[in-house]
Formats: sequence, C-alpha cells, structure tokens
Amino acid sequence: MGDHAPGGVYSAPIAVVGAGPVGTCLAIEAALRGIDVVVIEKRRAGELPSAKCNTVAARTMETFRRFGVANSVRAAGLPDDFPTDVIYTTSIAGPEIVRIAQPSRNERHRPGFPDSGWLTPEPVVRVSQIYLEPILWDRMHRLANITVLYDTVVEGYEQDDGGVTVHARSMGGSPVHIQSRFLVGCDGGRSIIRRGMGTALVGDAEIGRTRTSLVRSAEIRSLFGDRRPAWMSWVINHDVKGTVIAIDGEELWLLHRNVPGSDFEEVDFDLSIQALLGADHRVDYEVLNHEDWIGRRLVAERFRDGRVFIAGDAAHVWVPFAGYGMNAGIADAANLGWLLSSVVKQWAPESILNAYEEERLPITDQVSRLAMAKVLEHTAAIGSAVPPVELSDPGPDGQTIRDHLAPILRDVNLPQFAPAGLNFGYYYDNSPIICYNGDTPPAYSMGEVTPSAVPGCRMPHFDVDGVPVLDLLGSDYTLLRFDASVDVGSFMAHAQSIGLPIVLVDVPWPREPDVFKHKLTIVRFDQHVAWTGDQLSDDAHLTGVLMGAGT
Repeated sequence: MGDHAPGGVYSAPIAVVGAGPVGTCLAIEAALRGIDVVVIEKRRAGELPSAKCNTVAARTMETFRRFGVANSVRAAGLPDDFPTDVIYTTSIAGPEIVRIAQPSRNERHRPGFPDSGWLTPEPVVRVSQIYLEPILWDRMHRLANITVLYDTVVEGYEQDDGGVTVHARSMGGSPVHIQSRFLVGCDGGRSIIRRGMGTALVGDAEIGRTRTSLVRSAEIRSLFGDRRPAWMSWVINHDVKGTVIAIDGEELWLLHRNVPGSDFEEVDFDLSIQALLGADHRVDYEVLNHEDWIGRRLVAERFRDGRVFIAGDAAHVWVPFAGYGMNAGIADAANLGWLLSSVVKQWAPESILNAYEEERLPITDQVSRLAMAKVLEHTAAIGSAVPPVELSDPGPDGQTIRDHLAPILRDVNLPQFAPAGLNFGYYYDNSPIICYNGDTPPAYSMGEVTPSAVPGCRMPHFDVDGVPVLDLLGSDYTLLRFDASVDVGSFMAHAQSIGLPIVLVDVPWPREPDVFKHKLTIVRFDQHVAWTGDQLSDDAHLTGVLMGAGT
C-alpha cells in the first residue's frame, strides 16, 4: 500500500495511531502476517524522535530477528570498539566510584560480562532511538500492505459493532478519515486514544523531575582521559546528580540532570552541565534538543475498550530504570499484532483478543513496580541529601568515601544493567489461551531468572545443530516433539481440520538447560509455552484454548 499524502478516506483491518517504535512494530507484526494496516503519525516523514530510549533488550532483539532487522540494529549507533560500560562517578573528568564493565560490539561474545551467559541468540544492544527508529521505519516502508499517513493529527474516533472510524486532520488542514475493524493507540503518555476510551492512568504521578539535553560536543569523550570510556555515566557530586549517555561514541551525548525540588529552573542549564562533566575548563557544546520531564509510575486501568486498544506509553509509563519502557511496549505490540491478525485471518474468534489485557496488563504493572523499587534502592544508596564536597576529592579522604559507596552502588544497580528477569523471567499466569498443568512458575526479579518450561513461561533458548530454536518456530504455534516415537498424527490432523495454525518440529531433547520434563511442548511465536505433555490426541479442549474459543 505504501505512503500517501494526507487527506481523504483510507481503510484497513487495523489502524495504528503513532509511528514510534511501538506503533511501527505493531504494524510490522501484522503486515508480516498478511494484514493491511494504516498508520497515522503526526510527525513529518523522516523527522527524528528524541534520544530518550537507549537500550534494546534481548527479548526485543529476538523480535527484531523475526522482523529481519536485528543485524542492522546491532550495527547502529556506537562504534564497534566503544564499550557499553556503566560507571558511577563524581563527574566525567573526576574520580570514579565504581564501574560495571559491559562489552563493546567487538567484545560481545567474550565471557566475563554480567550478561555473557544469557540463553538467547540476541543479546542486549545499547542504541539510541534516533538510530533505531529509522531502521524500523525502513522495514515498515518495505511492506506494501502498510499505509503511513504522516503530518496527520488524530482528533477522535467512534466505534460500533462494525468497526472504528478515526477522524484526523492533515497539518495542512485537510480532513482525514480512517475506517478499520480495530484501532490501536500507540500515541504516547498523552494518548488521545486512551482519553477516548475513558480510562485513566493510575499509580505514582510523580517520582522525580529531570532536565534532559541532547548536545553535540567533541570535547566530552576526551574527558575520560586514558580510562576506558563509558556508555552511561551516573554522576554524583556536591553540585549535581545526573547521567551522561554516549549516543554515537564521538560527539553526541544525552545529559540528564536531576531536579531536587519542583521547579525545573532550580537547576541552572549550563552550570549543571558543567558540573556533570567536571572539566577544569568550560566545555563548549551545541544543544540539539532539550526536554524537562517528570518521572512517573502509571499503568492504565484497562488496555481495551471494545475494538479499541492501547499499547506502549499510551498504556504504561515509568521511570527508565533498566531501560524497559520501550521494550515492554514492543512486547505489547508483538502480542497484540498477533492476536488481531489471528482474528482478521479468521482462524480465531474475537474472544481471543481478551488475552491481550489478561497477559500484558499484569506484566507491565509488575515491571513498573520492579523499576520503582529499584529507584528507591538507588536513592537510598546514594542518599537524598547533597553529597559531601569531599566525595570528589581525588585524595585519600575522597577515596575512603568512594570505597564505601562502590560495592553498595554496584550491588544495587547491577540488576538494572543485566536484567535477566525482565527479559526472560516474566510469565503469564492467568492467560485464557494457555493450558496450565498445575506446575508453579519460578519466581523472578529484575536481575535473576530460573529457566523454566512451565506453561506461561518463556521457553528457554537452546540450539538445534547450531540453529537457535527461535528460528525453527512457526508463525503462530509450534509443537516441539522431543521424542519422535510419540504419535501426534491425530492431533495435527484435528488442528488442520479446524484451521489452527500449528507446525510440528522434531528436535533432540535439550539437556541444557535441563528443564524440559515432557516429550511434547506447544510454544507460541513469542516463545511462551502454551502446553506441555507426553501425548496428544484430537483434543478439542486444548485446541479450543489455543484458539481463544473459551475466553
């Protein structure tokens, strides 16, 4: 379908408001399944986003692997030799407190880093949204069944039993109308779609305030001196608390400064930047973008109203500890894109859509609380008071204070930079499209996970003759048979007769990780286990659950 100039009437089974990473991924997910999608975006074509998101989680990279863009994302942003270390320091030029070593692209597969042993073919990537989004837009534009309406602002919508009509207007003033069967709001924290649903965001309306500036400066990298540079530097000193993030590893830097009170202007724009950097001279920089923002922990009361859904920041916003806000939104998008497509393709009834809110709302609430808890831990570790000026003293008095803080800061913050639990530990424990067997999924935290094949959990990664099992999965459901002597012919014939999309894949029994207790496992495209057992017949109950017929 391609792109069109704004103005006129458009129609598609799915309409998506917002072409940020979440909306774009939802459109790609549906389009790859053969569904026509209209995307409405208020920005101009090619207009870059802010640099606020700077981590692509391993689970998101697995999604990008399916999309065919993982290699492009991995290659974007920082140079090959730029480390993704995190440091806690008194300033960029000042004495360090502690360092959490993380790999450069060249070091990615070396052992010894906090996430070196993760069970995934796609490790985390530190890349700014300003580089990620063009890659996703390019993938979107290469799909002929996606129409993107740029320079278009949504004004409202109405729905009935037949579908949804979206009313919008081009920046030039021309009216635009989009007719769809389903509408998804991926339009951020101020979502007009969420407001139209009449649902509220609930939680903690304010956790903290931050001044953020994207700057260009050729001097900042040199402030690391002979030390290994850092991707993210958490600065604590007598004058400022904040963060410096390397965007391109050369001259682009994102500078966060915490606001101690309620007035952003309490934090002097330039003086706070100079305090972050800590040079013995004034560092020159060019401001490319600036935003004052409030950190929150808010989750929508519901994610659906009839034919209308919300995802990403429209459904949940929280402080960016562990960098999982955008990534949680992309997980929303993959989940909902699959469910909507299953209905449009007519292999599942509309009742399967109940699974979206039942699965994603509890998980995003859990993630938001994990992030909030980590904020409180971090605040307790560094203290809410102004740090003593001696902290920045390069001599023995300052070193004594830094030596005391170092293990505390490392232990508190390592989980947010190696969040194995957020990536692989969360599970769906009340989904209407998963067949539970009474086994209890293992608990997880932000940084810790116990691999499990219990229904609802993410199936642990393993290789089959050097090929990641992820690459062997079908587009909807896959029956993994670990023992080829088990007869599944009757079940597969029954599934085919009722239109359930499931493929049979014979694989050797994985011994590492040793968590597969049954000869058969049905796993979804997103690697969540839907059923396990030792035998199958033409089980109408099981197929009914997988199709969402009983929700």
